[in-house]
Amino acid sequence: MTTFSAASPSPDTALSARIPLLQTGVPGFDQILGGGFPSHSLYLLQGLAGSGKTTLACQIGYHHAHQGKKVLILTLIAETHGKMLNHLSSFSFFDEQLVGDRIVFIGAYPDLLKGGLRQLLKSIATTLAEQQPDIMIIDGFRTVRDAKPSDVALSEFMLSLNSLVSTMRCTTFLLSPTEGNVADSENTLVDGLIELSQFEHGLNLIREIKVFKLRGSKHLLGRHVFEVGTDGIAIYPRLEAVSTVTGATPVVSRQRLGFGIEGWDRLTHGGVAKGSTTALLGNPGVGKTLMGMHFIYDGLKRGEPCLVVGFYESPEALLEKASSVGLDFRTYYDSGALQVIWNPPLEILVDSLAHSVLHNVEARQVSRLLVDGIDGLREIVMHPGRSRSFLAALVNELRCRNVTTFFTQELAYFGQAPGDGEIAASMLFENIILMRYVDVNGINRRQIGVLKLRENGYDAANHILLISEQGMSIEEAVAGPVHLTPTL
Repeated sequence: MTTFSAASPSPDTALSARIPLLQTGVPGFDQILGGGFPSHSLYLLQGLAGSGKTTLACQIGYHHAHQGKKVLILTLIAETHGKMLNHLSSFSFFDEQLVGDRIVFIGAYPDLLKGGLRQLLKSIATTLAEQQPDIMIIDGFRTVRDAKPSDVALSEFMLSLNSLVSTMRCTTFLLSPTEGNVADSENTLVDGLIELSQFEHGLNLIREIKVFKLRGSKHLLGRHVFEVGTDGIAIYPRLEAVSTVTGATPVVSRQRLGFGIEGWDRLTHGGVAKGSTTALLGNPGVGKTLMGMHFIYDGLKRGEPCLVVGFYESPEALLEKASSVGLDFRTYYDSGALQVIWNPPLEILVDSLAHSVLHNVEARQVSRLLVDGIDGLREIVMHPGRSRSFLAALVNELRCRNVTTFFTQELAYFGQAPGDGEIAASMLFENIILMRYVDVNGINRRQIGVLKLRENGYDAANHILLISEQGMSIEEAVAGPVHLTPTL
């Protein structure tokens, strides 16, 4: 049994020293790969037509060509070089001046047609010796199997190709329009297998990438979404996978953060714990957003960077709403102390949104966050059954960054108390506040109460909530019989 002393490198460190990693330059990809592709190895990028294989491989190639390395692109039966260049020219990473010098295109199909796999391998070896590329991309590799070689001949070809690129120290990517981790020679005899696919839910469709295997690297398992834009491909590692691997421990603080609402800090004995997560449940129009904005405003006045993430009200609408109750959000918004990430809950990649939020939190050292509409957040989680684990990962990441977060959530009906659907995820929140309309002696009033407030005592009675041009205030406890406002 091999042992490692305190002075000896760990197995991971020794592996890193033995196999240098080739970083892709594709946003998010290296994080999924565990740092990059182990260099001088053979990889298969597969996916049906239009999945993004050629764009991904060429984006990696151009990234290294810009750094002075040489990239060889061999094509079998695939689009012509002219069409490929024309398509790539729409991306910002494309540089026509690199073509012919740092990026070389060669057609290899005539060799396969003339002499089969043996002639193709010989041609590749000759080309590698002449060009001395750092990276090679073979597009249309499915043509090799379509040539109908025997299983033994194909296996011998794959083994020889893998040995060749390793000897020539050339990281090689094979592009094939197939799907699935099947027991073909292409899949089993490569050092890594990455699949690009699409997931369709209703009328929506998203692109996904999955690493089936990657020898010599500890990669993130499962599917991860990506999008194709003017800068090429950007990948957003699945938040649950990232949070699991990170394994960060949430910060525990005894500091209390107030709301700046008259009567509320007294009712909660000082507010909520710093770094905690709070759910604001309530009927439509009862004041959930305003209460969250009071909490944000209190932080802004104390010089804390704050962030609002919304789905239903634009930044201008939020600024106007704040102004209507005496909260001067615009001054802080214009100065940058307050920022708003706003997206209607339509075709948004939820992992992209999470990436933006966490990046903003880290870059600006955000102290207080309001997510206005957890319902909108759940709506953009396309995979059925994923919203619970996604929210758990997001909450954990925010806690680890010591961000005090409020989520507003609308109750299903006017006048109803929260049911199982509303508080089924109550373990995600240290604090739960219920806001609703009630009938007090024939008068429709707003009522607020604390359902849960961890690590702190609180007044458990329901209290009347008032909203005026001067903001919110908490009045006396509700006395006598009350009735929930009838369902509309």
